[in-house]
Amino acid sequence: MGFKKRTCVLCRVENKQRINFSGITFLTPFGSDPAKESLYLEVRRREGRVHSDEIVKKLPEISADHPNAAEWKFRKRTLDRLKKHPPTGTPLRILDLGCGNGWMANRLAENPLWEVWAVDLNREELEQGARLFGREQLKFIYADVLQDVLPEKHFDVIVLAASIQYFPDLHELFEKLRKLLNSDGEIHIIDAPVYKNEVERTAAKQRTLHYYTKVGVPEMADYYHHHLLAEIKDLGAKNLNDNLIVRFLQQIKWLAPFPWLYFR
Repeated sequence: MGFKKRTCVLCRVENKQRINFSGITFLTPFGSDPAKESLYLEVRRREGRVHSDEIVKKLPEISADHPNAAEWKFRKRTLDRLKKHPPTGTPLRILDLGCGNGWMANRLAENPLWEVWAVDLNREELEQGARLFGREQLKFIYADVLQDVLPEKHFDVIVLAASIQYFPDLHELFEKLRKLLNSDGEIHIIDAPVYKNEVERTAAKQRTLHYYTKVGVPEMADYYHHHLLAEIKDLGAKNLNDNLIVRFLQQIKWLAPFPWLYFR
């Protein structure tokens, strides 16, 4: 399937929706959850995660003296593994759900055979990504995936990187995501914390509230959700990190300490 033919679905969507001058396609009205978006951005600012254009252009490469340098080393290694998972010579339609400023979508779109939709409800960082990453096969989209605004049976790969914690109901989420996949499609959950049991989850909830209170935005704890690994496996996921080599690399802090949850 040629690239121009594969992108025609978005062309039809764009003809029906409002496109902001900044290069974003709006499939959901802006400000569908203004409190959550405002709180999330405020937390990111206070954490030092709203980056300048110069930094975002280079991500996941970042200065060794940056406060979050260790986190970005993990993310770079996760990205390198993800890019090797599908055959690089295969045309793919990829949905990066919860893309933030689009750094990962941009890196995936470096493959000229991969069409990438970078989707989020964070307008400020979407605008930054659309401004910085000008690739024909990379589209920035403001959309709520739970509102059935994305095309069904369209994507080969859906990636949620460090984003499932912002969805309260994974059953609802994956019911929606499976509708978006073609018959051979895949879902990948990466770089996201999940918990082994209720004791761990309860402790994590307490840490989350303490952390956001310390940051000065305690209300954000209401939008951060803690999911059990067993619940995700019940939905059909396999943990691709469940082997001796990966566990060793996680133990020595070469790889991020999270599962790689994979659905087909």
